[in-house]
Amino acid sequence: MVNIPHPRVAFGDLPDQFKTDADEVKLPRKILARLLDLYISSWDFDEDWYLTTYPDIAAAVSSNGFPSGWAHFRAVGYLEGRLGSRPIVDSEWYIETYPDVAEAMLDGKVASAAEHFENFGYAEGRLPSKPGVDAQWYARRYMRARQSVEEKQAHDDFVRRGYRELALPAPPR
Repeated sequence: MVNIPHPRVAFGDLPDQFKTDADEVKLPRKILARLLDLYISSWDFDEDWYLTTYPDIAAAVSSNGFPSGWAHFRAVGYLEGRLGSRPIVDSEWYIETYPDVAEAMLDGKVASAAEHFENFGYAEGRLPSKPGVDAQWYARRYMRARQSVEEKQAHDDFVRRGYRELALPAPPR
């Protein structure tokens, strides 16, 4: 079992704020930073790719503005919309799922699905490849389904809505 600190230890009085019906809670920057760090820390990160892709960050690291690309990504890079590693784009799935990208490729606006994802798709909330949705688990958890759901239904819901709402496509390992 993973040791998870008590909510009051990690977040102070934040849990009490969730006991109300208020639409907003006051979240100190320090706690938001911890939550984002926890979220970001489980992602793939490639230091060499990051520094090569973002020469301004390589310069900041060289001049001791940040101890590493990873430190930059965790502190501000993600919030700036930067990628932590080269995405693996399944071109066939991507253009089938997003037909407008196929059209843009035919019109010569982008050269490939990978180029589209890196330059536009990531910021637009698109996925680079099929997410591997566990249909029954996902449907029970996020679609409030009481009966069996077709794999395509759960997949489409995740691609359209769930991903943007930080839903998990399948149970964590």
